[in-house]
Amino acid sequence: MKNKKGQFKKSKELLDRKIFPNFFIFIILLTLGGCIGGNGSTSFKGILFGPTNNLLQSASINDSVSVNYSLSPYVLTKDLPIDPIQPSISGSIEQCSSNPTLPTGLVISGTCTITGTPTINQPATNYTITASNLSQSKSVTIVITVNANPPAALNFATPTFTFTAGAMPGFAPIVPNYTGTITNCTSDIPLPTGLSLGTTNCSLSGSPSTTQGPTNYTITASNAFGSTSTIITITVNIAPPSALNYAGSPFVFTQDATIAAIHPTYTGTVTACNSDIPLPAGLTLGTTTCVISGTPNTIQPATHYNITASNASGSISFPITITVNLAPPSALSYAGTPFTFTQGATITTATPSVTGTVTSCNSDIPLPAGLGINGTTCAISGTPTTTQSATNYTITASNAYGSTNTTISIRVNLAPPSALSYAGTPFTFTQGATTVNPAPPTGLAYTPSALVFYKGVAGAATPTVTGTVTSCNPNVALPGGLTLNATTCAISGTPTVFQASANYTITASNSSGNTNTTISIMIFGTPPMKTMQTNCWDATGTIDATCVTASSAGQDGKLQKGTNPSFTNQTVNTTEYITIDNNTGLVWKTCHEGRSGATCTTGSDNLFNLATAITACNNLNAGTGYANRTNWRVPIISELETLANFDATANPRTFTAVFPGTLSNRYYWSSTPYLPTAGYTLVLNFGDAGTNATQTNIAGTYLRCVSP
Repeated sequence: MKNKKGQFKKSKELLDRKIFPNFFIFIILLTLGGCIGGNGSTSFKGILFGPTNNLLQSASINDSVSVNYSLSPYVLTKDLPIDPIQPSISGSIEQCSSNPTLPTGLVISGTCTITGTPTINQPATNYTITASNLSQSKSVTIVITVNANPPAALNFATPTFTFTAGAMPGFAPIVPNYTGTITNCTSDIPLPTGLSLGTTNCSLSGSPSTTQGPTNYTITASNAFGSTSTIITITVNIAPPSALNYAGSPFVFTQDATIAAIHPTYTGTVTACNSDIPLPAGLTLGTTTCVISGTPNTIQPATHYNITASNASGSISFPITITVNLAPPSALSYAGTPFTFTQGATITTATPSVTGTVTSCNSDIPLPAGLGINGTTCAISGTPTTTQSATNYTITASNAYGSTNTTISIRVNLAPPSALSYAGTPFTFTQGATTVNPAPPTGLAYTPSALVFYKGVAGAATPTVTGTVTSCNPNVALPGGLTLNATTCAISGTPTVFQASANYTITASNSSGNTNTTISIMIFGTPPMKTMQTNCWDATGTIDATCVTASSAGQDGKLQKGTNPSFTNQTVNTTEYITIDNNTGLVWKTCHEGRSGATCTTGSDNLFNLATAITACNNLNAGTGYANRTNWRVPIISELETLANFDATANPRTFTAVFPGTLSNRYYWSSTPYLPTAGYTLVLNFGDAGTNATQTNIAGTYLRCVSP
């Protein structure tokens, strides 16, 4: 109906515009012609002129049409606007149509002009174009092909890519920018293993499995009608190591014993391996394997290490703990066993060979009377006083980490008679008179039998004995500095060594026999010396250099007369410093807590309350202990006072040559409670070497630990 209505409208326009005006002219002329003819007849004499030709043409409505598309066939591109396709035409075209309908996106106008943007692909297709008016229509066939738009402007927002080999899951696909349609996507050289290109959008995806340096790739997107390319650069780095683990941590090793190599587990490739602090001396860390191996040669308490495995892409760490214990002694052996000794004859010291450090040595059963065993060398010495048959002894050398033992045999034979002598020869006897020998001595006794001496302090102990004594002997040598009187058996002298309690058998004899007794001797350090003073003063302040006057009684100078301060500094385990009081035998930490080094310049001056002070000293006893000592403690006040030096001309009033870094601005802790007031403890200030009391719960006091 639409086409018919359109045709009707166009026909009416033709009548109005061309036919009706000329028709009226024709009627007028026809009337005039009739008049000219006369005789009542109408005669057409051919006087028509002017527009009468048009009139005749219009009246005949014979309007010819032609149309021609000279450039057919047409090849168009999908999604690209076309230049208008205008045919050459003749005649008047009132209507134009196509059969079949033009490709989607194209339209044909009433003048047969084709315009638009094709939106679908299609092969070459024939289209019949029909142009028409009221009088006639003409058709022409054209061919139209619509090809895909070739891709163009291919580009990746970031053309340089860095990936990690083996990273799972892979990265999200990377889609480039482009125009047109892609039906195929290729690279000039193969992409890294594990990566791929999307065939219809050139997207980059996957997870690379091999490493490579920066490499250029030309990526080409194409379809049947064209292509476009871009260059990208791909680097694939090694994956950072991961999952580092040392099975078996914490590790406990033995000094001087080669360890079984410790192989960690990890994922990935390691190019460097490090510890945050150096491993124990003698151990090494594999630079690319992180394997720990070697022979530790120093002991140490449990120490934490952070092991880091890394490569160019990253790192992973794992904490381990290593303890190096002292090697237990081993291979204890006594050359010369079985031993045969002689009663009363001092033996040649039997010193064994042993590997490692010995801190204790014992026999499973007591050695023959008169013989002793050294607690750290296992050397056997002394003078056997009783006979015995061959007896086996298991000697055990040990330390905190183990022991070793060996069995020896000891026989003690009766001494052969010797030194036969008759006192009084030449003898003069009287015929018929009885000769009387002296009675053997009896009842030898020391009261008390447990004798205590002090190193550096003269002492004596005289026994009681019944009868005449012509000789007196110990079964083993007395401690250095002590002597035994040959006729009274009195023990006297000034000890030069410290000694734990040890037994001695003293024998008093004459030509008729002997008697003996067993005593013990212990040698302490000098009793605590409160002020280190060796002079005394009377009530008027006059010096009493000899401390013999009555007014000197009880003064420190009298107690300590002849004892002068004496200290020795020692370095243990390379970095541990102690100061030994040669008079008292006390061993002090050279530095107060918080400070370290030979001159006590490293660290800081820590302040403690009494509880934290006790803990700090106890912490020194961990493992093998500070300076190999495990009995550190807070000193009592009388021990602390032995460090006061009243002869010092300036603060601090102590022996700064052996106690560097001592401060005089605060007190130092003792463990002696201040009895008048609960919660207070005695402290000492080296500013004036005076004592005071302070609250135990206030952390404002320095600390120097002592052993034992």
